[in-house]
Amino acid sequence: MKEKDSFVDYPEQQMILYVEKEDGEFGPMQTGSFISANYMDDYNFKRKNLEIELREQLTDGKISIVKYYMVFVDLSFSELAARAGIRKSRVKKHLDPKHFGSATVDELQKYASVFNVPAANLLQVILVNDNGTFEPNLILEKKPGKISVDQAQTGNPYLVLTKIEEKR
Repeated sequence: MKEKDSFVDYPEQQMILYVEKEDGEFGPMQTGSFISANYMDDYNFKRKNLEIELREQLTDGKISIVKYYMVFVDLSFSELAARAGIRKSRVKKHLDPKHFGSATVDELQKYASVFNVPAANLLQVILVNDNGTFEPNLILEKKPGKISVDQAQTGNPYLVLTKIEEKR
């Protein structure tokens, strides 16, 4: 690939490519990621829609929080069972909201570890107010000084919906 053909203006994600220079030699060149520059918006849009769809299924009691996170992080139940160290039959059972209540605290902690979330997040969905709309936020990054926390029961008996809003 020629140096002039491989430049991508995308400072958010840089990479090093080995390209043919103007003088015919090969060498390193820093450039932006073509895939990130051209497809990141589409990926983020699809990811947000997936999260909305899964959250609706979760709050309606159609799936368990284990299935929610498993699909969201793109794991099969066999992969989840192996990573959590829980039998496949137990994991398959916990995917159904009817049987999620049989999960032990130890199993919940193992799931939380695999999903890289606090164990409490397996029992609540956290929504953060972002300019008038509540957006999902699996891990709170902003910690405002004055906040309002509202919790509501959902159609899923093992799940509460938590809304966090900054007081103005």
